Amino acid sequence: MIARADEHGKRPSCRWLVLLLLVPGVCAGMNAGATVFYVDPVNGSPAGDGSHDRPWQTLQQVLEAGLVEGRQCQQLPYQPGCTMEPTNPGAPVKAGDTLRLLDGYHGEITVMDAYLTQPLTVEAEPGHGPRIKSLRCLGAGNWIFRGLSISPSHADPYQRVGTLVMIEDHDFRGPCQSVTVEDCRIFSVEDSSSWSAADWNDLACSGIQVQGPDCVVRGNHLLNVDFGISVSGPRALVSGNTIENFAGDGLRGLGDHDVFENNLVKNCYDVNQNHDDGFQSWSTGANGVGSGEVVGVVLRGNTIINYTDPSQPHRGTLQGIGCFDGFYTDWVVENNVIITDHWHGITFLGARNLRMVNNTVVDINQVEPGPAWIRVGPHKDGTPSSGWVVRNNLVMSLQLDDTGTADHNLVIDFAWAGRYFVDYAGHDLHLAADSPAINTGAAELAPDIDHDGVVRPQGGAVDIGAYEWVEDTPPDGGDDGGQATDAGADANSDAEQVADTGPDAGTSDSAADSERADSGSPESSGCSCGTAASRTPGGMLLLLLAIWLLGSTRRRLQHPET
Repeated sequence: MIARADEHGKRPSCRWLVLLLLVPGVCAGMNAGATVFYVDPVNGSPAGDGSHDRPWQTLQQVLEAGLVEGRQCQQLPYQPGCTMEPTNPGAPVKAGDTLRLLDGYHGEITVMDAYLTQPLTVEAEPGHGPRIKSLRCLGAGNWIFRGLSISPSHADPYQRVGTLVMIEDHDFRGPCQSVTVEDCRIFSVEDSSSWSAADWNDLACSGIQVQGPDCVVRGNHLLNVDFGISVSGPRALVSGNTIENFAGDGLRGLGDHDVFENNLVKNCYDVNQNHDDGFQSWSTGANGVGSGEVVGVVLRGNTIINYTDPSQPHRGTLQGIGCFDGFYTDWVVENNVIITDHWHGITFLGARNLRMVNNTVVDINQVEPGPAWIRVGPHKDGTPSSGWVVRNNLVMSLQLDDTGTADHNLVIDFAWAGRYFVDYAGHDLHLAADSPAINTGAAELAPDIDHDGVVRPQGGAVDIGAYEWVEDTPPDGGDDGGQATDAGADANSDAEQVADTGPDAGTSDSAADSERADSGSPESSGCSCGTAASRTPGGMLLLLLAIWLLGSTRRRLQHPET
């Protein structure tokens, strides 16, 4: 075929022809070989082929029947860098595929011996609510679980599960790595209002435990759990989760370079000897707890609320961010909102190069323990903290040693809180329009955005605290918007609260709590998890080449004389 000349007497560039040939390749490269399979407990059958018209029956059946092709080390126990060989070779479900789950009960799920080269997605069919009892992953990698309801209450009779989602580092089969758990609902029971303290101890499951690197835990709602989300592996992203009604710690970060951001932790239940924390960390070294360091953790934009209902049963006194057994090195703590009934609003004992900027820390009531403080002190062995910066924080008490920099912090009392927050009693700690915290912070090291994502500064200078003042405050306060706080006697002065004389004396509960958190996985010891890429490299290269060709051709058409 001879190309027809255009109005300028030029034939179209051959780039157009190349582009037309490339487009199908781009699409194929980005989705090469990907297949969607369907799993339907109501209308499916083990004899199906996984198609929309002939779905398989349950996710447990799919896995136990060996319908997923994976990889595992040729020889076990697992060793990093081992030579992999296929498991279930020739199985219909392969790396890069999707398993769509329809309404119904899909069983008790174990993913094992299934390392994948591309992510395999297990997700709810739009408009459906698939249910499983629990999820355990070991010796596997590159899996995404999305939109599932996970609870032992889905199976009759109810049997407590130690940890509902266990992303496990197994001594023999190897780590579960490159795993994402997102948009799931994870709970022991729907309603715990009638539970006694004994019921909480006997029936509550822990939520999610991640024992290795690079996992993503995002957008999940955890309800009526013992411990919420515990991470011991490095480089995890824990983002946008809600932990509501818990008896242990809401969040734990024991791995290096973890990020905890935009999570909501609320409603602590005091039912045992655990001293409960909204977030807790401790180091472990050759000499046990407190003899190592935890490096590079980010705590950003989280909200921790002791309770939202003053009449809540088994109401405890929650420590906000408790880091008692350092060292904690190169941490960033910014834009967090802490509303708690304890001295420990944010406490670091043994910190190096800690950056604590633009947090709001208040006590939820005017009775002891409290008022809530920000505290940086020496390690328990007496080694001083060093190189820390505490700046632009709005807090009811500051307890700092002299080994770092503290400036532009505003220490407030309950009268100030009632006057200059939008609704202190309702847990809305946005600044009132005439708040003295507006335009009085320092720009250096201040986060570019506030707790709500509002750009800083909005006025002549950065505001103090987690919120930058704007004229239109989010209608729910940007947090929980919970019920009124309870009134009480005036708290003691800051001077009377300098020493931490509470019954825990700033101790971590690492040994006992680790046993509780791990109780559902007797074989476990640690994990490797990672964020998965969803496009093939060849497909991306073809796409970039196509974009370049299109741009070049447009320039030639706009300037034909060139």
